[in-house]
Amino acid sequence: MRINRMSLLNSLFSVINENNEEDSHYVLAHYFLEHYHKLSELNIYDVAADCFVSRSSVRRFCQSIGYENFLDLKTEFREYDDQYAFYMYHANRKNYREQLTNEINSMIIELDQRMNTEETDKIAERIHKSRYVVFLTSDTSTSIIREFQQSMIFHGKIIHLISNTYTDNTLITKLNKRDYIMTLSTTGIFADASRELITQCNAYKALITVNRDSRFLNWYDKVYHLSVNDLSDGKSVYGKYGINYMFDVIYSVYVQKYGNIHPLK
Repeated sequence: MRINRMSLLNSLFSVINENNEEDSHYVLAHYFLEHYHKLSELNIYDVAADCFVSRSSVRRFCQSIGYENFLDLKTEFREYDDQYAFYMYHANRKNYREQLTNEINSMIIELDQRMNTEETDKIAERIHKSRYVVFLTSDTSTSIIREFQQSMIFHGKIIHLISNTYTDNTLITKLNKRDYIMTLSTTGIFADASRELITQCNAYKALITVNRDSRFLNWYDKVYHLSVNDLSDGKSVYGKYGINYMFDVIYSVYVQKYGNIHPLK
């Protein structure tokens, strides 16, 4: 799976959020969302007929969100379908609230221990000293980094964000050892998809994950494991809540060591 093809739902919702109802791209995106659960069964002739567009319009729409053609989109869709099936199963567990609370509490205890090391200071220091700081994330982690990005500007530090919705990755090719790139990939799927970009990058490279795939040690200068256990086989609280916790701690360390703090009047 390629890096700009990892969030079909996000791409479709972006289209309907940013276009009016008469636009052909809106019509196609809305149609695919309505038929999401049977998308892999659709054929381009029916799509074109139902949406009152040409087959070439369907093809151009697919290309606009990162696919070569409609068949390519359907092929990639199967991987998303498997992931969301697991998410639904996860939420359907008995005593879900109690289990979720226990999992979050256990995660906080573990992360409190894992973040209470000099490595947290080193991350803050590297962010402070690097010429460019770039975060490479999937759409699921983008909102977390955007908040960190906006907060850091108050301390004179510009954070660059590249997610799978951004297909322009030219900045990565310009990075060198004076720069810092950090990939957020809790399950490791995004890290695997972005391998080619990372291995060609000359910056200091770090990865945050719960996947203990030994290959990552060859691609990155530093791998930060959110848990002592390999939790890459499905949805875990570390991806949704752990990343937030980690960057709140990193931000606090950065503010205390390098921050531009003005007392409230």
